[in-house]
Amino acid sequence: MSGDRPGPDEPVVVVREETVVVVPVPADPAPAVPAPAPGPPEPAPVPGPPVPAPDLGPPTPPDPAELAAAAALAVPGVAGLYPGAFGEIGTHLPGRRVAGVRTRSGPDGRSTDVHVVARLGGDLRALAADVHRAVQAAVGGDVHVVVDDLVA
Repeated sequence: MSGDRPGPDEPVVVVREETVVVVPVPADPAPAVPAPAPGPPEPAPVPGPPVPAPDLGPPTPPDPAELAAAAALAVPGVAGLYPGAFGEIGTHLPGRRVAGVRTRSGPDGRSTDVHVVARLGGDLRALAADVHRAVQAAVGGDVHVVVDDLVA
């Protein structure tokens, strides 16, 4: 668009009280494109030797954050893991993320924070203790359990 006036093939934009309305400019009808002429049929593919799958190496063992998440989700009464209001609670791994589990390693050992969503109707202290025991058995180190939300 040059200047204040649109060109003959540009849409007209009208702004009124913070509302943008785009009015399309009628275009010339497109010329008809002839269909391609039928040609000879394509030859059938010739079967060849099987292609071996790429070698991806040995499978990587699960990360402690993944083990902690699986252990917490296996506890009856846990509806899920809580990633935080903006997804700030999690552990970033190569190519993936474990939401609701934060792990840290320091000079005094490993620390794991597990944020859970509990099912309504149970004893929250008992649930937190069960999650603590399950995650402690799975990954060891210091384990901190936070019940962040309840669902029916």
